[in-house]
Amino acid sequence: MSDLLIPRGAARRQVARSKAFNLDNGAAATLDDVILRHSQAIRIEAARIVYSDATSGTVAAGSVAVGSAAGGAQYVAATNYQDAKAVGTQTALTLTSAAERIAAGTPICVRHTGVAATQAGEAYVEIEYVVLG
Repeated sequence: MSDLLIPRGAARRQVARSKAFNLDNGAAATLDDVILRHSQAIRIEAARIVYSDATSGTVAAGSVAVGSAAGGAQYVAATNYQDAKAVGTQTALTLTSAAERIAAGTPICVRHTGVAATQAGEAYVEIEYVVLG
């Protein structure tokens, strides 16, 4: 059976997550993290920002994107953080069609863009994926 015909939800989902990003690492300062490089083709099923420290101040100027290289955004376009988020809350990320099939050995990179050092908060990006084989 073609791996593109695997119905959503039919395969066991796995989770990978980025390192935690300090949201106020500097206005427009960027950090990158490779969260996965799978030996088989995968499909990203879901992606989200998870807040691991409460946000305060205006952090919405910061953002995350997910792509195949540092600064890439072909799987998830740049999405802003949200103000006033409690520990453990999430922001859903919108996947692009490129996330439907990612070739074996392709890195999955997260680009974090920070805000001014007067804000507070910490978050990581989590993806759910299935192995296509």
